Amino acid sequence: MGWFWDSKPAGDTYSKLDPSLKDFLDKESSSQNATTQPVPRSGEVPRSAEGASTTYRSQIGLPTSPNTPSDQQAQPSVPAESLFQDGRYAHLWATYRPQSSVEAAGKTDQDRLADVVDSYRDRKAAIGRAALENCVMEQMAEKECFSTGGWKKMMGMCRKENKDFNRCYTMQSRFLKALGYLSNTYATADEEERIQMHADRLYHEMLAREKAIEQAEKEGQAAPTFAPLMQQDHVVQALGPESAYARARQRAKDEMLPTNLSAYPPEKQDEIRDRLKGLNDWQKEVEMQLIAAESRAQLEYAEKVKATMEEERAHRADRRERGKETAGDTIKRYWGWKQ
Repeated sequence: MGWFWDSKPAGDTYSKLDPSLKDFLDKESSSQNATTQPVPRSGEVPRSAEGASTTYRSQIGLPTSPNTPSDQQAQPSVPAESLFQDGRYAHLWATYRPQSSVEAAGKTDQDRLADVVDSYRDRKAAIGRAALENCVMEQMAEKECFSTGGWKKMMGMCRKENKDFNRCYTMQSRFLKALGYLSNTYATADEEERIQMHADRLYHEMLAREKAIEQAEKEGQAAPTFAPLMQQDHVVQALGPESAYARARQRAKDEMLPTNLSAYPPEKQDEIRDRLKGLNDWQKEVEMQLIAAESRAQLEYAEKVKATMEEERAHRADRRERGKETAGDTIKRYWGWKQ
């Protein structure tokens, strides 16, 4: 039987085998093909679709064709969370549901409304953290003043450093809101970083303009004129055409929303006029842009709340039609809530 292990067999070796050996090989091939083949480990001999070793089958003249497309389609599928993408343990994953779908299915209407409110609060907190990062130098100056600034500055509570830090934090927060940081709920980290960097650039540009105007006044010269601080084309170029700022501006253009004081109620108009008192022309322009951007962010938040409440109202009406109205639904109906 030494020829059986010859690496270069001659002729049709399979036909020369003993009939009992042929039957054994055919039986083993069919039984191996009926079971799912595990992924071969390192060091193991690869096996073909018929189940026998490809090395030994080639030596005895058996075909070594790869798996057919039908065999690959019959392989059970598993979700991406499985560590074994070859189909192992597919029966354990048959009833698997992602965590996000389970949480979404188990949420009530109140939970969904609370999610909208929480997301808005989280964004406001994120704006505070981003503004602190942009004002880290002012914050360090204030801390150093209290630590080693001398008794004179400490007696004055480091007024200048504290004022610089507070103004930086306030204006950076407002620039972040104006650029869409508040409304950009599902932004990526890269988008948030672009907004944060552009807000810091706008703030320092504002300080440079104020310094130039102050220097011109000291020298008795006319105040220099500047282009608008937040030019729409420059902002869109810095943040990208798909940013929250670009979408808000495009929406205002499509819906032809007013951008002057007439867009606000009378009480809000009086408040805005009070805020504009004592500001020069370019400062008024910046203030109006910030007010408009903050209003757009609040409008987007109000629309999300309205959509959630409309969905909750539809659910209450559906439960009432099916005769499964809850006690809370009944109370809301008697209180005059719209169906």
